[in-house]
Amino acid sequence: MKLSKYYQKILYELDRDGRVSYSEMARRLHSTPQSIKYNYQKLADDGFIKHFWAFIDYDLVGYSFFWGYWLKFTGLTKEKEHKMYEDFADNQNIPIIMRCDGYADVMLGIIAKDVFHHNEVLQSIFAKYGKYITASELVVDLGFIKFPRSYLIGQKNKEKKFFTSGGVPKLARLSDTDRKIMSLLQIDGRMEFTEIARRIGVTPALIHKQYKKLLEQKVITKITYTIDYEKMGLKLFRNLFKIVQYNQRRVRDLYDFCAVHPNIINYVKVMGSWQLMLDIEIESRAALRDLMREIKHEFKDIIQQIEVNEVYKIDKFTQMAIEYPDL
Repeated sequence: MKLSKYYQKILYELDRDGRVSYSEMARRLHSTPQSIKYNYQKLADDGFIKHFWAFIDYDLVGYSFFWGYWLKFTGLTKEKEHKMYEDFADNQNIPIIMRCDGYADVMLGIIAKDVFHHNEVLQSIFAKYGKYITASELVVDLGFIKFPRSYLIGQKNKEKKFFTSGGVPKLARLSDTDRKIMSLLQIDGRMEFTEIARRIGVTPALIHKQYKKLLEQKVITKITYTIDYEKMGLKLFRNLFKIVQYNQRRVRDLYDFCAVHPNIINYVKVMGSWQLMLDIEIESRAALRDLMREIKHEFKDIIQQIEVNEVYKIDKFTQMAIEYPDL
C-alpha cells in the first residue's frame, strides 16, 4: 500500500467508527487530536477517502427487496455511456453502481419497497438502454455482512466482528426526522449534528437523541466509507460463487474463513444463479489469485464455480435509497 502505517491506522479507526472523534482516535493511537485532525484532513483532501456513508439495515426501514443486476453492454458510444451512468446515478433507487472488468460490465443494485416498485425502476432502465444490453443476470440479496478492514493494521479479524444489513423480517418505527437523518448521513456520514439540525429545521439535541435511537435499534449499524483504490495502491474485486448447499456445516466453514480474512470486507448472501458475492480489497491480481487458489482448494467440495470481477470505478455505493436528496 502507498500509505504510511500511521495513515493506515487512522483509516482503520475510521473504518471501526466513521464518526469517531479526533480526541478518541488520538487516545487509541497515542497521538494528539491536532495531529489526527491534520492527517485526517490530508487523507480527505488528497482523495484517499471518497465518501462517508451510513450502513443501514434496509429491511428494518421498509426496503425488503434488494436486487443485484450484472449487465453486459454493446454498441455504446462514449457519450451515450456517460449519459447512461449519469441516469443511473440520479436514480435514488439505484444505490450501487460498480463498473467492472470481467464477468460483466456493471453491477447495479436496485432497492425497492415492493416488487411493483422494483419493476418500475427496472423497466425505466430497459426502456432507455435495453437495446445496448446484451446480457442480464439477476441475484437477490438475502443479507449483507460487512467485516472490518483489518488488512490496514496487518491483522486478521480475530474477533470475527461484523455488521449486517438485510435479513431482518420486521420494521422499525421511524419518523420523518429519522428518515431525513438517514438520508443526510448517506450523503455525508461525518456531517456535524449541528448541520443536520440546520438542514432539517430541528434542534441539535433532537438529532443527538434520534441518532442514538437509530443506533440502538440497529437501523444504522455503522458509519463507513469508500476509498480511492488507485491512490491507496489497492484493487477491489467483487467475485461471484456458485455454492453446493447440501452441506451447511461446510458453508459455515466458508463463512468463518471469510470472517477472519483481512482482505475480505463484504460477504453478501444471494439467491439466483449465484449464492455468494465477496468484496475483496487486495494489493494485486497475483495476491487475489493466491487467495482464490486457497479458497478453491479448501472448499472444493462446495464451490462449483467462481467468476472474478475487477471493479475499476464505483459511481455509488450505499445500502439505502436517499429519500430526501434535496436536503
